[in-house]
Amino acid sequence: MDLLVLAYVSLLALLQLLDTLKLRLKCMLTLMDPQQVNDLEEQAFLFLDLLESFPPGPLDPQINPLLLQFRNSVRAACCVIDTHVVDQIRQRGGAAASSYGSNQQNDKWISAFREEAVKAHRDLDSIRCKLTQFPTALPPKTLNLDFPSVSSKGKVFGFEEHVACIKNLLTSPEKSCQVIPIVGMGGIGKTTLARYVYEDSGIQSRLDKKHWVTVSQDYDLLRILQGILHQKDKNSVRELGTNLWKMLKGRRYLIVLDDMWDLSAWEGLKPYFPDDRTGSRIIVTTRNSKLAASLGSSSTPYYVSFLEEEKSWELFCDRVFGGMCCPPELETIGKKIVKNCRGLPLEIVTIAGLLLKSEQTSEHWSGVSKDIAALVNSQDDEHTRKVLSLSYDNLPLHLKPVFLYIGSCTTEDDNIVRIKLIASLIGNAVVRPIRRGKAIEEVANDYVEDLLQRNLIFIRKRDYFGQFSACGIHDLLRDVCLTKIGGSEKVSNESRCVSCILDMKIPFYITRSGDAIATCKSCQSHIFYDNEKTSSLPFRSFWNLKRICHFNCSFLCGVDWLSWEIWNMPQLQWVDRGGWPAKERRGPLAFERLYYLDFQYVGGSNTEMFCAMSALKYLYFDGLGVGLNDVTFPPLLEYLELREVWNIDFDSVILPQSLKRLDLMHCKISCRDLNRFGALPNLEFLHVDIAYKCHDNVWKPDEGGFCQLKHLTISGSLVKYWKSGSDTHFPQLSTLELCADFLKVIPRGLKLIDTLAEIKLDRCHKDVVSRAKKVLKWLNIFQEITNFVFLLMRKK
Repeated sequence: MDLLVLAYVSLLALLQLLDTLKLRLKCMLTLMDPQQVNDLEEQAFLFLDLLESFPPGPLDPQINPLLLQFRNSVRAACCVIDTHVVDQIRQRGGAAASSYGSNQQNDKWISAFREEAVKAHRDLDSIRCKLTQFPTALPPKTLNLDFPSVSSKGKVFGFEEHVACIKNLLTSPEKSCQVIPIVGMGGIGKTTLARYVYEDSGIQSRLDKKHWVTVSQDYDLLRILQGILHQKDKNSVRELGTNLWKMLKGRRYLIVLDDMWDLSAWEGLKPYFPDDRTGSRIIVTTRNSKLAASLGSSSTPYYVSFLEEEKSWELFCDRVFGGMCCPPELETIGKKIVKNCRGLPLEIVTIAGLLLKSEQTSEHWSGVSKDIAALVNSQDDEHTRKVLSLSYDNLPLHLKPVFLYIGSCTTEDDNIVRIKLIASLIGNAVVRPIRRGKAIEEVANDYVEDLLQRNLIFIRKRDYFGQFSACGIHDLLRDVCLTKIGGSEKVSNESRCVSCILDMKIPFYITRSGDAIATCKSCQSHIFYDNEKTSSLPFRSFWNLKRICHFNCSFLCGVDWLSWEIWNMPQLQWVDRGGWPAKERRGPLAFERLYYLDFQYVGGSNTEMFCAMSALKYLYFDGLGVGLNDVTFPPLLEYLELREVWNIDFDSVILPQSLKRLDLMHCKISCRDLNRFGALPNLEFLHVDIAYKCHDNVWKPDEGGFCQLKHLTISGSLVKYWKSGSDTHFPQLSTLELCADFLKVIPRGLKLIDTLAEIKLDRCHKDVVSRAKKVLKWLNIFQEITNFVFLLMRKK
């Protein structure tokens, strides 16, 4: 693996360690010389600048021994810090900060750390002096273009004919269930084509059910069935298959089985797809033409061809110049580059991403053209991988560990959720900290956005704010990552310490039993699986812990399962599915870094601690049927989800003005409470799912309310009559979703909302459907909105 990347990542780990150490010094949890800590941090930032100044591509071979020596020195410095902190924790046995040992003992700790820190500082400085003797070049700055990197979201260049053909096959009058194999080599656009028709609103409106699942080369029938059913139940394949058959029975459905390699996968799934002559369809994407021809008598393989030269150039220009014309001085070279991509969309968009983010000069483009031309004699898949490797080789140094992390810790079918990806990147020290200005979460988000613009990862799903909420990585690009790190498999969820794929010391810990947890003190993320009990684990030794997750822990309802010790960790950033500490176990510290919290209420919980979470942005509160009152939520909170919270007293519950999204799932509220939400100045998304009938069932929004709301979902039995008193509310509403058979009336004033672009109805009363259709007619005729989406999912 590239020693420059390894040296860089080890430096990031040191900086994160020092950041945590400074926080512990501030909270009087550790005794060390602050000046030595600051000196080491200053030197680490100087090294970051030095390493980033080396140009992309091969380095002078004489540098490699220095980089190896540097990495080992950095890791030694990390060990020094870790050893001193853990020794202090052990010797004081978890005592409070005021219970440190004698002054003599304290002086001994400080002196010992000072001596080793000076040595580490001297060693690193010596290496830095040697490295500065080699020529470096600052990486090229990204051009500030006046147009976006991708101007045509939703376009499928050169695929128009393919899209029309697949849509005709999906909507043909044939009633029996048809299998539609889409065949082509890797990177040719099979998945893109299938995704485009899968998300087409005209296709959606014809269906009762639709499901997408990636099969992949190492398929697992249990995982596939769980993916289709959106279940994690540990049932057998037969039990899940029976559930799937029952769910699809009598319905018109569309199933997409993406990236199938083996016929046995199809034979295992086929019995669970009923054919009731409802016009159902199954799309299978595959590289194997023999497999496609063997899927059944109804399956005529549909072959995706390479892009024609004109369409290839159009796609290239769209990705590099945002749909504008290529400058004349670059056109000849650009067309040569595109020609050598052989009409393969994945190669074209990846090289386009490389050129978008680099110097747009004829000299630089000529160099890229020569690199691609040198691969012309390679076989198809080999050629593609080598072209994709060019994009990695030309990445700025700060993006390489991020890309390698994403490709190595996920599979091609993973839905990589944005907020969890950001937390993982930060927790595993692959993001460069910024000393002043942006928060590290913003930096991590910028890095991921940069990779998206370079077409090295792709968007799977966007939220209602326009930001991507989930992304993925193409299997060929993932192969590039695995090749670069010398690995072949995803990090597995076994009971073992996992050495970092970037050769870090110990970045995270995945466990099923907890037996070996005492051997891993420096981990930054701890992920628990299954029903592991954690109350007896020595969390205080995990002084650098940033992230705690627990999965499959439904049995823990009402149990204070998560050790109270973690609430004495000021460096925590992410707690997922945690139990809340009772009042008598409250820690003395403010949660300065915590920005994601998903927890279950425990009897006697101390909700006053919300006030201490000054950085919290995401909060998911599972009330388990309790009430909620006298709560002031954190001032920067943007996402709030309340589940199973009954008797909420919004007279004493203060919602922050910063709130952008609010989800209320099976909570007890009134229509009057909805108007309180309308007063939130930044609220853009509101989802209310109430399963009980309220005596106050008439909702008349206050004038001027919901001034920024873009998406509104109402489910369940809260509102029976939705009346409009004026035309001044919902001025920004774009999407309205109603799944409420209890609802009888919706306001006529919806037709006056000129931003409204989508209405989705599911099991709604006939009067609501009739009113919605009138709104649609008004918008089409009087406001000339022709791209309006109206979906009637299921009639009541």
